[in-house]
Amino acid sequence: MEKYTDRYHPQFIPGTYSIYSSAVIRHQHHMAIKRYRYGVILQPQPTNSRNDPLNWSKRRKTLHSLILLLVTAFTAALSNDASAPTDSINAITGISYDLLNDSAGVLFVSIAVSTWLYSPFDYLLGRKSVILFGAIFAFFSSIWYALMNDGGDSYGSQVLTGFSFGCADAHVQLCFASIFFRHQLGAIITIYNLAYSLGTYLGPLCANFISFDRTFRWVGWSGAIASGVLILIVLFLFEENSFDYAKYSHRVDDLTLNLGFVQNGVISNEESDDALTQGYFDKPFSYLERYKPFRLPKDPQCRTLLGFVKHYFQLLLIPVRCIVFPPVIYAGCICGLQNAILTFYLTTEDTMLYSDPFNYSSAQVALMNIPCIIGSVIGCLYAGSMTDYFILWMARKNSGIVESEFRLYFAFLSGTVGAVGLLMFGFGISRNMDWRVFYIGLAFISYMFSSSTNLAMLYVMDTYRELTLEVLVCVAFINNIIGCIFTFACSPWLQSSGTENTYIALAVISLGVMHSSGGFIYFGKRWRKRTHAAYVRLAEIKADY
Repeated sequence: MEKYTDRYHPQFIPGTYSIYSSAVIRHQHHMAIKRYRYGVILQPQPTNSRNDPLNWSKRRKTLHSLILLLVTAFTAALSNDASAPTDSINAITGISYDLLNDSAGVLFVSIAVSTWLYSPFDYLLGRKSVILFGAIFAFFSSIWYALMNDGGDSYGSQVLTGFSFGCADAHVQLCFASIFFRHQLGAIITIYNLAYSLGTYLGPLCANFISFDRTFRWVGWSGAIASGVLILIVLFLFEENSFDYAKYSHRVDDLTLNLGFVQNGVISNEESDDALTQGYFDKPFSYLERYKPFRLPKDPQCRTLLGFVKHYFQLLLIPVRCIVFPPVIYAGCICGLQNAILTFYLTTEDTMLYSDPFNYSSAQVALMNIPCIIGSVIGCLYAGSMTDYFILWMARKNSGIVESEFRLYFAFLSGTVGAVGLLMFGFGISRNMDWRVFYIGLAFISYMFSSSTNLAMLYVMDTYRELTLEVLVCVAFINNIIGCIFTFACSPWLQSSGTENTYIALAVISLGVMHSSGGFIYFGKRWRKRTHAAYVRLAEIKADY
């Protein structure tokens, strides 16, 4: 097992791991039951401390997850509803449509930068602090949006909105990875992406209806009220899920050996501070320890201002060094492509559907998010829970060994369906076809949006488990920079090439990017092997925190 669990083993490859035990272990000692479940090796291995998030009760995990999903859906809605009531904004403030489009590009940059800047806080102040920061930024960005009068307000509110969503673009997934086992992540990230998709499509839907009934300012005030409620929920109901596993660093994975140590007096159960006792007698954390908004850094040197700043910038450099890993680049490009496509079809809706021959109202444009929601739900189910079962099936055929590229077999169908959807939408709009054509096209595009994002996230999380936050930060950075570039390129491209030619090009690009998964399926393990040394170095640096 060492070459699959010990990163220092010369044959260790990130993303290659053993998921099945040779048989279902039915040891009377409860330690065995924890480490093996139905023949599946639990990864990461839990301790026996009642404070270990992996050992939380179903009730605690469920409440924790619901709050994370609420944060994800709300911040996604907030970052997508700002540009929805463009008619109302233009009529009341005189801000041009081009400037509003440019402020959306600034939003992407803000999300990319904030996700990166937040990353050290997870280790220095605790993960709850980042979620709380996001909710607070959401509150102030909503107020600024409600009071918007000129272009500067538009840019400023979008910068703060980006900092609100930055907490959900990598840090929420890290929280999920802290309370669930690796073989459960497919289902959990599916639900995360479903919440993200619902926020993405329901946000503009609600914003359009609110601005139609009142003005865009009530979109901002509604967001501020919801943000205030979210801050209270996070403060009083969201637990800190970081855990000091360093106390258990000497624990070995051989169950019989651990039990033998205790039975033969090598380890005393009364020595509760000794890592090898497995935390049997750990006292439960107090209410304040579980729900405090900030956690003091473990290293006393970090508790001074100079030490805090020094370690903050050291941690800030780890994601920068992860950005060259091939799986990270792949996942970032996949997610960035989806953001770019989102920008294109939203821009097409805004520029073409309000005028002849469609003459849609704001409510009718808002309702176009319904097929998007349907497509996203199907896409999430396809690329999440189904891939978990597929991995278990593949592992049985591969002597219990999982390669992280197993999930990428699902990318081919996603890319094909998405390309068809782009053609249906582009041709349906440009040729004024029956509304069912471009509605179904939107459902296909949204199917690709959710399924491909799901696959990309799970791929990097499976590959670099000990650097989950850092690689997801890199993915978010690449993703949002691509989204920003295409935001500024979108309108000129549509004007110069026309709607049909633009969507033909997007369909070809989607096919090419999604089908590049074949190269990773074939060469991915070799590329992952070359990142072993860098992975170990970065994991060592991070382990100190």
